[in-house]
Amino acid sequence: MQVSHSNEQCTKPKTVCLSFTGGKDSTLSLHILSRTPALYKITTLVTFTPTNPTTPFLSHPQSIITLQSHCLSFPHAFFPTSAPYLSSYREHIKSLDVDYFATGDILDVCNNFLGRAAESTRTELLRPLWHRPREEIMEEIFKLGFTVIITCIALEKVNEDRAKELVGKVLDRELYEKLKSLDNVDACGEFGEYHTMVLDAPLFRKRIVVTSGSVTKSEDEKFLYFKFEDYRVESKE
Repeated sequence: MQVSHSNEQCTKPKTVCLSFTGGKDSTLSLHILSRTPALYKITTLVTFTPTNPTTPFLSHPQSIITLQSHCLSFPHAFFPTSAPYLSSYREHIKSLDVDYFATGDILDVCNNFLGRAAESTRTELLRPLWHRPREEIMEEIFKLGFTVIITCIALEKVNEDRAKELVGKVLDRELYEKLKSLDNVDACGEFGEYHTMVLDAPLFRKRIVVTSGSVTKSEDEKFLYFKFEDYRVESKE
């Protein structure tokens, strides 16, 4: 687990806000941090969104994120952002007034954007999955019993026929092996090859059940994504 500075011993747990997209990596990070309540207290989940979005989130629909936060029973907030984005993110991080800002990042694919956003604040960056092997991450997801759906595939990375076999499907071991076999695709989708949403996990007090949806191409024809059409929250008892 990577922390931007040394983690000093303390008598009470450090407060943590988690950047939450609803995908497998941020949800796994939430589970990892929740295992050590003596060290970390997760106070809030936050999702950064454009102030005036021109298109809806295809990969991570806000309606599903809202349901996820309800199922998780953690406080959650959408944080609108605008240009200049580095300053916008920094102001939001400052407003959280927490010890750590956690992300599900595995690699630095955005020029350390969130690390730079946390600079000049009292908040340190915490990345539980940082540089962990992909196989290790996915094995933990499978062992924990996550229900993960593939919501989006970048067509510049995966041809459309193959993408149609993946989008809207549950990411189980068999499907993961198919993903690994594809050329130029990171096994965890760290370069935007594919995106996911978690429908159930150990920390979910209820699960999300999707009863219908459709596979649709984005207007710019760059992505194939799953359009959630009918879904509900269901008790796990």
